[in-house]
Amino acid sequence: MRTDRRTTILWWVIAAQLLLAVGTTLAGWPQPILNVVLLVVVVAMHALRRYTLMSFAVFAAITFVVSNVYENLSILTGFPFGDYYYSDNLGLKLFLVPLVIAPAYFATGYFSWQIAHILLGVTGARPRGRDVFLVPLIASFVMVMWDLIMDPNAATAGGSWIWEDGGGYFGVPLVNFAGWFLCVYTIFQLFALYLARRGPAAIRPEADGLGDAYRYQAIVPYVSVALVLTSRFLTREDGVVTDPAGQQWQLADLGETTMLVSVFTMYFVALLSALLVSRTRAI
Repeated sequence: MRTDRRTTILWWVIAAQLLLAVGTTLAGWPQPILNVVLLVVVVAMHALRRYTLMSFAVFAAITFVVSNVYENLSILTGFPFGDYYYSDNLGLKLFLVPLVIAPAYFATGYFSWQIAHILLGVTGARPRGRDVFLVPLIASFVMVMWDLIMDPNAATAGGSWIWEDGGGYFGVPLVNFAGWFLCVYTIFQLFALYLARRGPAAIRPEADGLGDAYRYQAIVPYVSVALVLTSRFLTREDGVVTDPAGQQWQLADLGETTMLVSVFTMYFVALLSALLVSRTRAI
């Protein structure tokens, strides 16, 4: 199988992003903003081989608008994520939400969308029939796996956002994950309906002919996200953190739990996806 120049360049960019993820993991000091920027670059290079520029822009717009609306709404009213607010750790904000949050949704959401295609065996460039609803559903589960690992680290341990009443999952409330599912499902379902309505005009003519390398290139960045999120286990942090409700949590327990959950969620899904791609090729 011949590897074209765009595929080679994309692999190098992904390798750089993965190297950053591994490096920050081993050093114990993740750089979320830089990592998100590189992830967005990978998304753009990957997505524009399958989708038209208009479809890419629509997915970006849907993600940015929906995520920002839901986040600001929850900060103001408690719906759908619960009562929380952002600290100044993540830099400049759009209204009440840091600017980096929407690109993070966009990048990880895109990889979750692609992995959902692999898990469901949807090899076409756009979902059709019942897959218009199944792909968003599965992509939402894959996406929430990210938050399941991220939130305790970034919120309770990192203080990037603050849960005012704490919660049972290392200071994070259960309602947060229900809100996340609603938010990302809204994003994916709107995009799926857009693709269904636009039909072939939403994708590039060569999109259905993209090979296995293209699918692997969506899996590796998803793994890199998991690597960054499991850094607390690898760096063996000690100490105690207290959430706003007064509950104390051991950082070592948080790191160990994060690693355990990630192995059986994000890492498992990535492994299963890679095996499915390989198995499809073998058949």
